[in-house]
This record gives sequence, structure tokens and C-alpha cells, in this order.
Amino acid sequence: MTAPAVSPARPAQGAPTQPQPTQAGPPATMDDAVAAYHEYVAERLTELRQHVLALRANVGNGDVDSAMQAWLDAQQAWQSVGAAYGSFGDLGSAIAPGSRGLEGGAANPDFTGLRRIEYGLWHGQGAGELIPVIDKLLADVDALEAKLPETAVAPSDMPLRLHEILEDTQRDHLSGRGDQGSGLALALARADVDATQEVLDMLRGLLDTLKSGFPARLDGELAALAAAIDATQKDGAWTDYAKVALAERQAVNAALGRALESLSLVPPLFSTD
Repeated sequence: MTAPAVSPARPAQGAPTQPQPTQAGPPATMDDAVAAYHEYVAERLTELRQHVLALRANVGNGDVDSAMQAWLDAQQAWQSVGAAYGSFGDLGSAIAPGSRGLEGGAANPDFTGLRRIEYGLWHGQGAGELIPVIDKLLADVDALEAKLPETAVAPSDMPLRLHEILEDTQRDHLSGRGDQGSGLALALARADVDATQEVLDMLRGLLDTLKSGFPARLDGELAALAAAIDATQKDGAWTDYAKVALAERQAVNAALGRALESLSLVPPLFSTD
């Protein structure tokens, strides 16, 4: 099976849909930033559910290519949640786990959610094996949406998570650790860049007060990383990261390294210790 063709010019296919701004400027306080982020997360979870419903229909119809695309859309929607997913506990682990560390790997019944569906789609599994997994995923997403109002992202966590999103990109996606057969690490990394930008936008005013001009510097570095990732696409299709030309991989790694180095400076700026 090949990775779905995704055009960088078509956000509905290749990257998370960007929300329309709901206020004239960035949040003025950390409490405002957290409230704005909770609203953003709720929107992304609604998108996630829509993509999973499309995934279920495509799997049920035996349309493997469309199912792969729907899986990518769903996984990118989850990646776009960004700073919040660490607050979801067991539900977050059920929605997007990895098989590493599970005895029996992909055969372990505790391996569920988006990564389990990825494994099945790219290893030739059909509706009989995947529909129960998708139904459980839908139930977990519904449970998370119901629980979301009481699931808080701590104000102190927001600056930390701004850095951690791309740390996860480096550790889980570009290392190949999280991949279950799709080879779409770069597509997921691209969604992580968008998620990082969202958190930055919500912290922008506060961060600029602490270090004038720093958000603009981060904007530039995130834009450079996004461009390096987008440049790896061939004819509108994502390429398996392991098969990307060395020079292009080096460009992605260099841009990621620069962004991570700068983002690591953010949490200490907000520290009150």
C-alpha cells in the first residue's frame, strides 16, 4: 500500500483545518489563553470524530485508499490538539497509543485507537478486524468530548507544552518509533508544527511582554520548519521519511533543531521560581 497523496495546497486533505479567529488579538492573560485553548481543543475533537466516521464508512465499503486518507485526516486532527493531549489520561492513551512496550506488540488486545487502525490498514486487514476497533475509538472520542469541560490544561503547563509538541515530533515521528506501517511521519510532523503555532499564538502577547520580539522569531523558525517538511512531498504525496533524500532530511532535522532550541527558552521565561 502507498501513502495517500496529499497536496500542501489543500488543507482539508493535508493539514489540520485552521480555526477562524474569535477575538481581535491574542489572549491578554494566561487564564484567557487556557480558555481559548480549551475552545480550540473542543473544535479539533469535533473534527476528529467527523474523520473517524468517514474512516468507518470507507472501511465498511472496502475503499482502502479513502480509508487511508481518512485515517491520516483523523490522526492529523489528533496531532493538532497539541498541548492538551497530555491532560487526557487513559482516554488519550486509548485514542492514540503506540504498540511499543506492549507485550505482543500489535497483537496485544490493549493496542487500540488510531495507531491500531493504522497498523490494520497498512497490513491488509479488512472490515471484520477494523470496524470493532473503530467503534471503540468513536466511543472513546465521545467519552473524551463529554469529559472535556472538566479536563483542564493547567496554566503552568501551557509554556511547557509549547516546547513538548515538537519534542514528541522528534521522539515519536521522525525516529520511526510510532509508525505502524503508513510511513506518514512527515505528515504528522507537519500537523505538530501547526499545533505549536496555535499554542504560540495564544501565548503571543504574554511572551512578547516577557521577551520583546521573541514570538516573531519563533514564527520564522516554525515557518522554516513547515517549509522544510512541505518540500519533502513529491507530486503532492507524502514520502516515507526513511526514503526522503538525505539533503531534505537534513533540512528538516536542522530546522527542527533550531525551533526546539528556541522553544526550550519559553518555559523559563514564565517560571516564577
